[in-house]
Amino acid sequence: MKILVVNWQDWTHPEAGGAEIHLRETFRRLADRGHRVDLLCVAHRDAPREERLDGINVIRRGGSRATFNFSVPRVWRAALSRNGYDVVVDDMNKVPFYTPLYVDPPVVALVHHLFGRTIFQETNPLFGTYLLLSEQPIAAVYRRCPFIAVSPSTAADLERRGIDRARITVIHNGIPAIPDEDAILAVPKDSQPLFVYLGRLKRYKRVELLLEAFARIESELPGARLVIAGDGDHRAALERDARARGIAGRVEFPGWVGEEDKWRLLRSAWAVGYTSPKEGWGFSSIEAQRVGTIAIVSDAPGLRDTVLDGETGHVVPHGDVGALADALLAAARNPAERSRMEARAIERARTFTWDAAADATESVLTNAVRER
Repeated sequence: MKILVVNWQDWTHPEAGGAEIHLRETFRRLADRGHRVDLLCVAHRDAPREERLDGINVIRRGGSRATFNFSVPRVWRAALSRNGYDVVVDDMNKVPFYTPLYVDPPVVALVHHLFGRTIFQETNPLFGTYLLLSEQPIAAVYRRCPFIAVSPSTAADLERRGIDRARITVIHNGIPAIPDEDAILAVPKDSQPLFVYLGRLKRYKRVELLLEAFARIESELPGARLVIAGDGDHRAALERDARARGIAGRVEFPGWVGEEDKWRLLRSAWAVGYTSPKEGWGFSSIEAQRVGTIAIVSDAPGLRDTVLDGETGHVVPHGDVGALADALLAAARNPAERSRMEARAIERARTFTWDAAADATESVLTNAVRER
């Protein structure tokens, strides 16, 4: 097949996240199988307008990430429509491109998650209203398209918005290969309670809930630490929050961590915590479980799909800081129970592979072409 993927960013973009990991890992495998894969995404910094990365032809256009979606129809008409694509993948990472309105090949909508009203936890009311309104026509514009959802929560959200459930296929994300897995799994747990958040530091992630919960229990756990790894525009506010709560001496902000350091940090933690009100899928939650660390997450779309409550971690009501604090405390005080869940977490996380995700994605794309 000749496949065009339209996504906001490629994985080399400074603001790349989970959607770009998914893009790279899934579609490079399809390219390895002989399919031609082109990616249309926004230009950034000094990146070339076109280059080949991991077997994918990356085409960068548009001068602004904020307005890239308005550039896509123009680029399609001017340059891409003549390439004879068999299928177009509209990688709907929060804001759709409305490709069914102007492209000729069949469209497959790939949805990580849609913000809904949670957007107002991240941005100003004016821009939030624009994003909220941009989601409203999805059911009408994409009514004949097959959908790929990365989690059962995302599938349920799409169904509530009017998408026929029969047109939605849930394809879970995989986990990247762990370099020297045996060595990583041999890394000992930290000698003192260590709790970790690893991911982008954005306002809507609600990492301050983790700070508040840690502040409630730190006096009961001498030597306990909280590491908030990653970077983003909310980092300074979180650092101020830690100082205001009097826990700055026990909270570390190492910034972005490299691949090997990431796995070692996740492995050495006693538990990881994620408190977003909504995600498509919790990448770092599953990665932590893959190396034997339990996850404590909000009972929120996407995150709840990554944890079997009481088996691989704990799911707590979103925003309930008391329940979150109790779960952190239990992880520290019940090593036998934690050890049982750690073993189950590794077992379950091993079932999420990028090869399986690529197989299922290839099947959806092939069926879309056949239907046309």
